[in-house]
Amino acid sequence: MADDYFRVREKRNALEWQVKEEPGVHQGNTIDSYFNQDSHHGLDEDRLSEPHSEAPVVVEPRATEPQKPGPQAPKTRKPAQTVGSKNPPRRQKITLSAKQDNAAKIAFRNNKPPAQIVQMGRPIQDIEPNVGSMSRTFEQIGVRTGSFILPQRSLEESQLLVWGNPKQVSLAVNELKAWRYQANMRAASSTKGQRLGKDAFAGNKSFIGSQYAADERIAKLDAQRQEYQKVPEPGTQFRYNGYFLWPNDEIRATDLFGPSCEALDPLRMEYRVYIIFDEARSVFKVFSNSSVEKIYAVIQRIENTIKEFVARDDRPMILYLVEPPTTDKYRDSVRMVPGPLIGPSRTPSRIPQSCGNKLEPIDVVDWELEANKSASRNQIRMSTAISKVLERIPYIRGHLRMRAQFGTFALIKFQWPPGVSSVPLTQFETDVQSAGTRGTLIRDLQLGRPARDVLHDIHHADNLFQAIGISDESLATIPPQYTAIFYLRHPDKAEEMIQLEVDFKTDAAGGEFEPSKALWRKASKPDAVSQAAPLEASNVRLHSGISWQLKISADNLVDPSRITSRMETFASGIEYKKPPPKTDPAVSGYKIFTSPGNFAVLGTEQRTTFRYCLKAQAKLIVEIQRYDVYDGENPRLPSTTQWALSLYDREWDLKLSENAKLGVGHAASWDPHAKPFFTPDKASVSGEADAGFKDFLSHTRAIGKFLDGLKADSREPATATSGSTKDGQPADERKQDEPQLLF
Repeated sequence: MADDYFRVREKRNALEWQVKEEPGVHQGNTIDSYFNQDSHHGLDEDRLSEPHSEAPVVVEPRATEPQKPGPQAPKTRKPAQTVGSKNPPRRQKITLSAKQDNAAKIAFRNNKPPAQIVQMGRPIQDIEPNVGSMSRTFEQIGVRTGSFILPQRSLEESQLLVWGNPKQVSLAVNELKAWRYQANMRAASSTKGQRLGKDAFAGNKSFIGSQYAADERIAKLDAQRQEYQKVPEPGTQFRYNGYFLWPNDEIRATDLFGPSCEALDPLRMEYRVYIIFDEARSVFKVFSNSSVEKIYAVIQRIENTIKEFVARDDRPMILYLVEPPTTDKYRDSVRMVPGPLIGPSRTPSRIPQSCGNKLEPIDVVDWELEANKSASRNQIRMSTAISKVLERIPYIRGHLRMRAQFGTFALIKFQWPPGVSSVPLTQFETDVQSAGTRGTLIRDLQLGRPARDVLHDIHHADNLFQAIGISDESLATIPPQYTAIFYLRHPDKAEEMIQLEVDFKTDAAGGEFEPSKALWRKASKPDAVSQAAPLEASNVRLHSGISWQLKISADNLVDPSRITSRMETFASGIEYKKPPPKTDPAVSGYKIFTSPGNFAVLGTEQRTTFRYCLKAQAKLIVEIQRYDVYDGENPRLPSTTQWALSLYDREWDLKLSENAKLGVGHAASWDPHAKPFFTPDKASVSGEADAGFKDFLSHTRAIGKFLDGLKADSREPATATSGSTKDGQPADERKQDEPQLLF
């Protein structure tokens, strides 16, 4: 089923997986065409020979012409070179392993004895009854110290096994002692009933007793499954053996899955099989004593990971389309005005802007015809790009989201003719689509108006927006939502910038706010093309300066095992700060939170979100966001205010949420075509296939017109972001020829 989603690209050859032909073996698109459990004659005996009983299940790749439908992978030329060879292939940036093994975990997998057995003084489950919290603690300590920690046999015992070198073990033991001390302190401060919960209720059928019993069963099951992460002891006999020949030499399996192929641990645990990659022979070996069906399933899912790699490795789809202006907004030329410095690298930018002559009355009809043709071409190009991207992202595991974001479009790289102040509109439309162009959507509508006036116009836009659900309350009475955003450096990797978002919600009494959900992300450079964004389709509106971009992106979340105790302390130390009487933070931008001082904060933002739905289409959600940006180096400086707007369909989140739950080698089941993502507002009389996308574009035009009205009274020119650049020089006063690297 997943193959139907995948479009074969011309730049890669498809691989047909098959076995050596045997009489009576069907060579078709069935599970039997991938495997032959009776024989493996004709293959490289040195490559496949194993001291195990029973004939192995063998899968061999064969390079063929591209076939549809099906995955595509780099062309097979020769076996992958082994580590230590003179010219090893270049390591790929893409990996499917979120948690790569350290040397201590590799030693455990290779059946090396632990470096030390640590006596904790009492059963492990008494120190921390929550099995999940205990496992996370051991994993975090292992990441920080470079060690690996595991209970000896069960949680009822008091010994912990530690792998690592002497320094790593010493650091791990110290952290384990601190963990035990903190657990003792928590237990001493808890109530007697809480403290004795396990002892008092573990023997009866109460909820607490059932929960402890379930946790114990899970812990024992995990301990059993840990065995499948190891290499089998030499000479171990298995009833079923399977082999999967890795297809190409450009991407090492260990680069993609991790040094111990730890990305395949979920398969090891789910099917209770041993999976080993022999790098010298470039072959996966799968061993099981349960059933041959498990061998089939595991090898099939390893094969499917190639589709995920190809989907991630594919270039992002980036479009820059110029929206044809209406006859009254038409100007025949485009100029460049200085824009803000983009991202941590402070890359200069330019904002394109309409200029020149208006339409002559005699040219109005001709322009209307040309504008309609241009709008139709833009619609087809954007719809085609969306369809191509949707066909491949079912294979991408992770938290995906799709949004139409409104802001200011700026160019970072663009071929600008030397010595000219403006170019014809038609030339700009062509040049902006060239391969060397790189643009970005700045998260700022550049309204340049007092917040009170902006909110007044928003609250009176009841012809466009309405409350979500069946509520008939006015827009002015819908409370906003607040989020604190921090930009920090990772305590273990100073070169890595991380981002913390903390949402605030009202307490049970509906009065004061309190921190609720905390989310850690890896902060990427805003001026970089990220593989985490498969689609960036920009619609440039030159006449007003407010553009929009349809973007499909993946949240680059920090793995829980990489969240250190220092990071947790910082997140838990964020508190609500009540504003003074008669002070509305949504209007004044009053900072409603405080943070602890155990981190050097690079930057802080307060996001105020007003959430509505469109009156014409209630399933489309509109989020109008106010950002108050504070300087991390000098928090006492006044904040700068930015406004943004995003539009999305609730069905998008529902469909794409499936990708966050995918297992290794699985694909999402939603229909990977644009039509289900853009359903028409009403039943289409004409039966047009793209009626839903046309309706969506009409809603973006309505929102754009509304934002144009918000900006009409702006006192600030729309040539640059309001305020000064980081070096104190006004953005609109920098020399016109400053960023010569761009043009």
